[in-house]
Amino acid sequence: MPSHSTEAPAGAVPRVVLDSNIWVDLLVFADPHVEPIRAALHGGAIAAVIRPDCREELRRVLAYPQFARFEVDIPAALATVDRLTTALEIPAEADTLAARLPRCRDTDDQKFIELAHFAQAACLVSKDKAVLKLKGRLRRQSGVDILLPQAFPAWLAAHAGAAQATADPR
Repeated sequence: MPSHSTEAPAGAVPRVVLDSNIWVDLLVFADPHVEPIRAALHGGAIAAVIRPDCREELRRVLAYPQFARFEVDIPAALATVDRLTTALEIPAEADTLAARLPRCRDTDDQKFIELAHFAQAACLVSKDKAVLKLKGRLRRQSGVDILLPQAFPAWLAAHAGAAQATADPR
């Protein structure tokens, strides 16, 4: 996967981090709550970012026995993720800064907090309670909104409205 800068260009669509449970909903289930996310990804309204360890977690999750009955084509699912995301490598010197970020009680989810921060993402979409508990702290520290998928459509509409107002200051 290619490595890219962590700086979002001015006027660019918002960077978004989707945690593994959201990707599973997108790739495996027909959850209506994630359909606006799917539409935004395919329509180019958001730019999803991922890092290698997040992608690897998703690969492992898709192979869980409880998903066997869905007959998930894991290579095809990951190819979809690769097509819809930009892979980011977090610089090694970021480890020192990462120590100052809000700590997730579930250490497996800390990588999503770090990715959202260092990618300068506008939001992190999750259903994980441990991640959601960091909503206020991450917003204050990094400017990253943590959202449930149900809140995504309103967030995207507000973000698009704010971007349009900035672009057209009449």
